[in-house]
Amino acid sequence: MWVPARLHDSGGFALAMAVFALVLLAAVVAGGYFSASQEFQIGRAMKSLTTSFYAGEAGIYDVLENWEPAVYNWIAPWETLTVGPVTFEGGGTYISRVVRVGSAADSAKRYFYIEAVGRPRGPNLGERRQAALARARFPTFCCDAAVKVHDDVTLKPANQPLIDGGNSDPPGAWSSAACALYPPDSLPGVIYSSSTSIDTVEVISGWPSATVLDPSLTRTNIFDFGDLNYDSLIAYADLVFDVGVGNTMSFAGSRPSVTANGECNRDDPDNWGAPEDPSHPCFNYFPIVHVTGNLRLVGAGSAQGILLVGGSVDNDSDARFSGPFDFYGIILTKDDLEFDGMGNLYGAAFVAEDLEMVNVKPRVYYSRCAVMRALRLSSLTRPRLLPRRAWVELF
Repeated sequence: MWVPARLHDSGGFALAMAVFALVLLAAVVAGGYFSASQEFQIGRAMKSLTTSFYAGEAGIYDVLENWEPAVYNWIAPWETLTVGPVTFEGGGTYISRVVRVGSAADSAKRYFYIEAVGRPRGPNLGERRQAALARARFPTFCCDAAVKVHDDVTLKPANQPLIDGGNSDPPGAWSSAACALYPPDSLPGVIYSSSTSIDTVEVISGWPSATVLDPSLTRTNIFDFGDLNYDSLIAYADLVFDVGVGNTMSFAGSRPSVTANGECNRDDPDNWGAPEDPSHPCFNYFPIVHVTGNLRLVGAGSAQGILLVGGSVDNDSDARFSGPFDFYGIILTKDDLEFDGMGNLYGAAFVAEDLEMVNVKPRVYYSRCAVMRALRLSSLTRPRLLPRRAWVELF
């Protein structure tokens, strides 16, 4: 039987199968490429969002960690300060802004709205915006007198004024501009307990009287300041010198230093502010310094801040001025405060045991300016995030 030749020719079938296989392979490759491309885009987007998120979060915590009380604590209500842009080593950046929230009369506690926008490296890769609400403490625990003391007071020479509760602005660098925010007031020279004996009252001055008896005063409650006490002040310490009970540390004066970008170096243990140089970045730095043992302030140096001498439980650590050393701020000591040279304290002192001022004309001047600068420019005023819902991611 005759069959057309084209029905016996199968040469075109292999070519068709080859073309089909190539098309199928191309589809698989295209699908794989599309899937990989999508995975890449998703991965890059997640990386960008994660970088933005953590950059924004870092922006909030960097503001809190590097809080400058002299700058932020005095901004007017609803005034805004901008920080940044700041770039991290990995390429992420943030811009933060700080807004003072509340009324000007609200001086005991101040609220701040902190917002940060984080961005990844590269343009058009998205951003994340976060915000937090923080509250700054404005402590007012000081002072009732130039010196509050529990045990005995020894004052020599007897013909020199040694303790003055009348307000005195520190001389020299402490110009009227530095003290203008703190109206002067006058206090008693010494508040003492029923256990106190004062050998020479005539060298003490103050208002409305030179000395005041407080029968309720004890070695413990002398450091009670409302919601603050000695232990809670230790928790705020910027510099800690754990020399141990019974051991002695000597300090010859602050050596203020700056960081590479010209800011005050708060990590330097020898930097206790720059009280005699208003142009120095550390003039507004008042560290809280905790010394667990005895402290000797020696030489012709100076320092400023809030000084805590003694551990949380011991009563055997004293502070001594052993030279013409000037201290500006507040001194709290678990044991004695001694002056055996021409040292000066501008501010106030809390002494759990004895106060001794002997030899060459040492003096304690109550200074509201020094006290308030030590409080308002210390880490006590660093804001803390509000409990519970202080943080929110905006978009």
